[in-house]
Order: sequence, then structure tokens, then C-alpha cells
Amino acid sequence: MKHLNKYLNTNIPWTESPLFNFDLNKKNKKYHQLAKKYNQDGYVVIDLKLDKNLIRKIDNDLNSKIKNNDFKKNPKMFHYNDSPRVIEAWKFSQNVKKLAMNKKILGILQFLYEKKPIPISTINFLKGTEQPLHSDYMHFASMPPLYLAGAWVALEKTNKFNGPIVLVPGSHKLPIVDYNTLGVKKPKSLKSLKKSYRHYENYIKKIIKIKRFKKKKIYVRQGQAIIWAANLLHGGSKMIKKNSTRKSQVIHYHFDKCEFYYNPSFSNPSEGEFAKRKYEEIK
Repeated sequence: MKHLNKYLNTNIPWTESPLFNFDLNKKNKKYHQLAKKYNQDGYVVIDLKLDKNLIRKIDNDLNSKIKNNDFKKNPKMFHYNDSPRVIEAWKFSQNVKKLAMNKKILGILQFLYEKKPIPISTINFLKGTEQPLHSDYMHFASMPPLYLAGAWVALEKTNKFNGPIVLVPGSHKLPIVDYNTLGVKKPKSLKSLKKSYRHYENYIKKIIKIKRFKKKKIYVRQGQAIIWAANLLHGGSKMIKKNSTRKSQVIHYHFDKCEFYYNPSFSNPSEGEFAKRKYEEIK
């Protein structure tokens, strides 16, 4: 077997490789259970032990911007519909930036992907989203594939009333889909994208039913984080108390030394068409 070691490599994250069990034996035993959980379910929950002063400062930074109507100057940064959210708050908040660069998250991602993680985007939510199940890989994609991860950090405790995160354990092992594989024409505009996306949402509903996947609500304490794989299905559960808050911060991570990243919505990989994207590293 030793003479085969140098040939047993795959160009996807080792935690999602068919050679996972073989590779696991070569890793630090301290993190075996974490790696097994990530491989099997597509996510892990970790305790960041955040300083409550940092959480308070993030809250103050966001409230100050909202109160002063600063987002009127750049409406793309603030969405106030059924789920108020602030896009890329790290650009004006050093505290949001500090959380995006949390050393514990970066260290775990380094272990799970064996590439340097690069934070590239933040979204701060004031409430639960009630967002339908989806995979981040439908919005961000990489070459080589699957080098993308998300971290959802609870800035306050979740409960059955404020719309906790819903995950579909094991769904990250489903085949990667895009509009081409769904038999839908590549969208040419944001208007046509909405129509195409409905096909995707219907596909997700059907695949969960056919494969008999179980949805799981994740209840976490303030300062805990959920790290999930690129292709894991996730969303927001129904808010029982509509006025309740569920403050959180989502960070998306790319990884160093990947060839490129692209927007699957306007790409057709089977034809070699990639809408390549460049992201600003949070640092």
C-alpha cells in the first residue's frame, strides 16, 4: 500500500473525498471526531467563547448605521424585507471584521480543507430569514470544486420562537447541480434568474422527499458557530414570534491556491463557460 500513497490524491477537500477514511489515519487524532462529523453530516458546531463586549460592539455598529439612515447612500448594503440584513458590514465595522477573522474558525477550516481559508464576505442578520433550503454552491463555486465554506455565528441564543437555522445532514454528498444540469437555460438577467431559481427550489423539495432526508433545527447559544460545507442544504425555519430577533453573522470563506471562483448562476461549466468572480479578502 505504501507505494500507492503518492497516487491516492483527489482534487477536492479531503473531508469530502471518497478516500476520507484512508486520509483520516494520517491526521491529528485530536480532531478525528470533528472530521468524522463534517464528513458524515456536512457541518460542525463549535463554541467560539466570544467576548460579550465584541458582540455588543457589533450590535452598536449596526444599530448606529441603521439609525442614521447611512444605508440610503448605498442601498445595496442593507436589505429590509422579511429578513433585515446588512451586507459586507466589515467594510465599516472593525468588530464585524474581527469576527470574520476569528482564529478558531480559521484554524478549524485550515484542518478541514488543508488550504488557507480566506474570508471574503459577511452578512449580518437582525432576524431569522425563513429562507427556503438551498446550497451555497448554487451561488458561489470554485475550481477545483467544493473549496468554499460558510460559518454562521450566533450573536444571540436561538430558540423555537425566533427561527433557528435548519440543516439537512448528509445533503452535502448530493451531486452538485446548476441550471444546466436541471435542464434550465442559463439566466441572462436578474429577472430571468428569479424564474430559474424557482426550478432549483422545486428540485430541492423533490430531492429531499425522494432521498428521505431529515431536516434538523439547530439550537445554539450566543457565541457558538455552525461551520458547513459548500453543498450542504440549509435555510431558516419559521419564526413563531414574528417580532423576535435572531442576531447572527454569516461569513463565507474561499481557500488559497484555488484556480478561480465563479458565479454558477451565469455559468455553464459543461460548455466551459464560467462567470469568474473576484472577491476582496477581509483582512
